[in-house]
Amino acid sequence: MAAPPDGAGLAPLAYRVRAAERVSGLSRATLYRLARAGKLRLVRVGRATLIPAEALRALLDGGDAAPEREGA
Repeated sequence: MAAPPDGAGLAPLAYRVRAAERVSGLSRATLYRLARAGKLRLVRVGRATLIPAEALRALLDGGDAAPEREGA
C-alpha cells in the first residue's frame, strides 16, 4: 500500500489568519480583538502569525482558547 502524499488527510496544526477567517467565519479584526483580550492564542513563527487549531476549536466550542502561561 502506497503512502499518501505529505499532509494528505491530516488536519492542520495551525492556521494563518486568513485561513482561520475562512474556517471560523470570523473576521480578521475579530480574531485579533479576541487575541488582544486573551481569548485566542496567536503564535509568531518568523514573520507568520499562526492560530493553533486547538485554540481556534476551543474558542468556537465556547471554552478557554488561551490557557494561562506558566508562571502567570
